[in-house]
Amino acid sequence: MKKLSFALVALLTAFSAPAEENHEHKHTPAPPRTHARWSPAMIDLFARLPIQEGGRVKPLSTFANFTLLALNGRRGCTTSAGVRLEPTEWLMDCFFYTEEAITYPCFLIQDAQVLDDLGLEHEGKLRRDRYSYADLEPARAKLFELGQKYDHIDAKERNPVQGQVVNLAHNVMLFERVAGFLTVFESTPTGADSAAIAAVFGKDGRPALADLLKRAAELRPFFGSASDDPHGTAAAGGKADPAFLAWAREFAGNSGGIALIPPADSAPALASWLTPGSIAEEALLHGTPMPDQIEALADLEAMYRLRDDRAAFASRAESFRKRVVAAAERRGEYAKVPLEVAFYRAQFFYYAQILFVLGFLLAAFSWIKPMRILPRLTAGSVGVATLLLIAGITMRCIIRGRPPVSTLYESILFTTGVAVISSMIAEYLNRQGIAMTLATVLGAAGMFLADRYEMQEKIDTMPSLVAVLDTNFWLASHVTTVTIGYGAGLLAGAIGHVTILGRLLGLKRRDETFYRTLTSMTYGILCFGLLFSVVGTVLGGIWANESWGRFWGWDPKENGALAIVLWELIVLHARFGGYIRDQGLAISAVFGGVVVAASWWGVNLLGVGLHSYGFTSGILIALLSFFAIEALVIVAGLAWGFGNRVPPDKPEGAVTPVA
Repeated sequence: MKKLSFALVALLTAFSAPAEENHEHKHTPAPPRTHARWSPAMIDLFARLPIQEGGRVKPLSTFANFTLLALNGRRGCTTSAGVRLEPTEWLMDCFFYTEEAITYPCFLIQDAQVLDDLGLEHEGKLRRDRYSYADLEPARAKLFELGQKYDHIDAKERNPVQGQVVNLAHNVMLFERVAGFLTVFESTPTGADSAAIAAVFGKDGRPALADLLKRAAELRPFFGSASDDPHGTAAAGGKADPAFLAWAREFAGNSGGIALIPPADSAPALASWLTPGSIAEEALLHGTPMPDQIEALADLEAMYRLRDDRAAFASRAESFRKRVVAAAERRGEYAKVPLEVAFYRAQFFYYAQILFVLGFLLAAFSWIKPMRILPRLTAGSVGVATLLLIAGITMRCIIRGRPPVSTLYESILFTTGVAVISSMIAEYLNRQGIAMTLATVLGAAGMFLADRYEMQEKIDTMPSLVAVLDTNFWLASHVTTVTIGYGAGLLAGAIGHVTILGRLLGLKRRDETFYRTLTSMTYGILCFGLLFSVVGTVLGGIWANESWGRFWGWDPKENGALAIVLWELIVLHARFGGYIRDQGLAISAVFGGVVVAASWWGVNLLGVGLHSYGFTSGILIALLSFFAIEALVIVAGLAWGFGNRVPPDKPEGAVTPVA
């Protein structure tokens, strides 16, 4: 378990003392808000601050966004007083007004059984509700005990309550890391506690942390003589001050905090950024000169102490911003931070989803009551939604400097884009309205799936990649090409659904041209998908040979890619040889969509193989539900086909075509 800063421990211990004395817990009412809300300009300043987290430099707003999403299950926090805070404002309250932030109900508990297991009261709350840190703190020790116990159980073997306990324990640690970030400025020793402080700052002195670090050279002799110190922190001829040395080591060893301050320009790009603890470690324990970093720390400390004087706070905040941005720019690590802020504020995918749904409604009306304007409005809605989707994918590629399908989340976006654009091209070629309707369905479904995946995983969707996925030509070309094959396979399956369900419902039963058009579209898209699947699989083998030293290893992901290629080859040969007709091709295309889904998501559910980069929790039920629905569609299609066979002595077209 990550260690809290000792200042925050003291604060939270004092806060929870009455509840522990009475051995019962009641929900702590929110204290009256003692500070004014942050101005939009100040929130924007903090949103654009660069930090290093998860192996990359990103805006503070991105960190706040996904931190609150992990805790609260949504991007926003409503206080007990009904004040809604967006992520950056919530994070600023956690930094500067911790005593109030711990009363914000920002922890989503999915099942009250979790609270029963922790011995917490939840009278008057819903079974699925939100709680504050103050509500949970009395059971903190029990939570961490159970969390550690359940964490040793494989994720796939935990029951729902055990999984929620583990998740809650992680979220509490995450909150403590955030809420305890700046309380370190209250922990510096005084002259009464430390001979070192008394000698340098006077007996009544209580220096600010930045002032203490600026005079680190004067304090190092109080670590004792070098011969007595195996850690190399003492100076020759020094006189030991055990209290000061213990404080320095505990403070520097604190693993909490957020890396807001860039290291020296001479450090390599993406070297670890600095927290107050790491700056103290370098300056005090190792004697490393860090004037620029200490000045930035002085600004941050002044902001904490001047938080109620908003004019003075704004001045020091601007000074801090200029220092860290200039340092990040010199290191070449800031250029994409404003772009990422703009990307998340634009909400490309959210508005694309709305427009795809709108397009679907317009298409549905056009089928119910044909009007010349409706197809045009549908095409316009889908076109704008597709442009938003492409713009969002492009911005992500620029921000990451990687191809558009480096993660499962990105593959959903890219596959959706491929399927929608392919549908629009098909609509342009046949102008039946079918493909455009499918574009709305696939676009809305893809955007919904991407949103649900992000909400399920609750992690940054632009993470640093494992080394083997670091971009090179073969990887970029492989993942892009094979994902285009995924999109084509799913689109062919969608058209297969139209054929099967249309025949079952008796739609256009006398219009064989309609169904032959569907068959032609399915066949052409399968050919298109096969081409990209084959090329993508071969390119993947070349990449595997460079990365792992072998072209093929029968890895589950490789087997899935091969299954897609083989199934599409079988279907196309069966159609060309006359073994299957219109209905048979539609059924085969639907099953092809199942094969694509199994290859696309199945590897992460198995949790094995070189291509498995983490178990995707919560997807199993959705995937099995998809398989069950597709099985019903296939069985229904087969039943219709066998019930409408063409007698062998009658020419094709004399009656409804056979399966």
